[in-house]
Amino acid sequence: MIGVGISAEAMQALGVAQTAIVTIALMLSIGVAFLSKPSRATLYWVFAFTLGMVATFGVMAGGINDAETIRRICLGALMGAPALLWSGFRAFWGVRSYVWAGPAVSVVSAIVLVAVADSGWFSTAYRVVYLIAAGFAVLFFVDWLRLADRSNRLVQPLAIISLAFGVIAVATAVVILPPPPASGDDLGVVRVTASVGMLAYVASAVLAVVGVSTRDLGWRRDAVATRRWKDFQDAAAERLTQGQRTGETLSMVHVRLDDLAELRQIAGSAILALASDALESVVRSVFPAQAIVCSPQIGRVYVLVPRTDAVARDLLRACLEKVAQIDIPGRLPVQPSASAGWASTSAIGYDLPALIYLSREAAAYADHNGGDRWERVSAEVVERMLQPQPPR
Repeated sequence: MIGVGISAEAMQALGVAQTAIVTIALMLSIGVAFLSKPSRATLYWVFAFTLGMVATFGVMAGGINDAETIRRICLGALMGAPALLWSGFRAFWGVRSYVWAGPAVSVVSAIVLVAVADSGWFSTAYRVVYLIAAGFAVLFFVDWLRLADRSNRLVQPLAIISLAFGVIAVATAVVILPPPPASGDDLGVVRVTASVGMLAYVASAVLAVVGVSTRDLGWRRDAVATRRWKDFQDAAAERLTQGQRTGETLSMVHVRLDDLAELRQIAGSAILALASDALESVVRSVFPAQAIVCSPQIGRVYVLVPRTDAVARDLLRACLEKVAQIDIPGRLPVQPSASAGWASTSAIGYDLPALIYLSREAAAYADHNGGDRWERVSAEVVERMLQPQPPR
């Protein structure tokens, strides 16, 4: 099946390059993506690269040993890898993943390529299964436009190459009319194009997978959060000192998404981070510009409000109502809600650590008691918080 003007040595060199890059891709998908962020998405990506590596080795081994049936089986199996990659990204974006599509494409493609045997229709069959595989690359591009956070530039090369994958597949599929010659020599250019395209596709895919998997690693977020938290504490301490001199009433409010652990498990860290950003945006939009706001952890926001208790109470109610309207289409399995803890200087005094601690504990207490509510710190609430609570 070597085309005119394309040497066996050149095809073998491409095969070696393919096996090398898919092996590296599998190592990175396991060692960096899956181990740093175990999830359905990273597991599907590992499956995709595993399939790609095994199938690529099989194609190369079948060609070297003149085992045409094995080569065709592995070539067909390879066509399911783009579908598995697409399923992984859909799982990452929090929508239905259709993980069965990858294995189905692999099995059907392998059967078709073996079934045509030496009938002269191998060229047509190859173009058809190649077009189906490219269809899932195009679906990835469409979903990337619809669902992805496109600020992550590491995914953009995969999106562009996926679209090019589809265009090339359509262009090669057009050649099947009229039927190709029985010799199959017309496949030479197609196979080289597909091989070179695979190198670019796998390289961009592993870049995207590693990029989205490590984007919110703890060390990176923690470094930024630590700096912001220190700035918040410095500004809040200075504001409290001023308020104490003038007798001004201030409130420390801690707002947290309800059922954080369950949300992280169900939706994944990436979707939870989007919900957390939305929570912070709501807090900043509800509380006055003079308030000092900081989100030191995912799903948690502190705000120091220079307002009377009556005004702070109204702001709290408005904030929780607005949180219940947060919309992340197709990404969160449940409508998010939040709980808030409120510690006022009129009841606690102007000590910053005490205000932070008690507002946080009051928010946890509100979450424990059903969520979607706020608790104001008072002597009675402190006493209840200190009492052992039955497990929920």
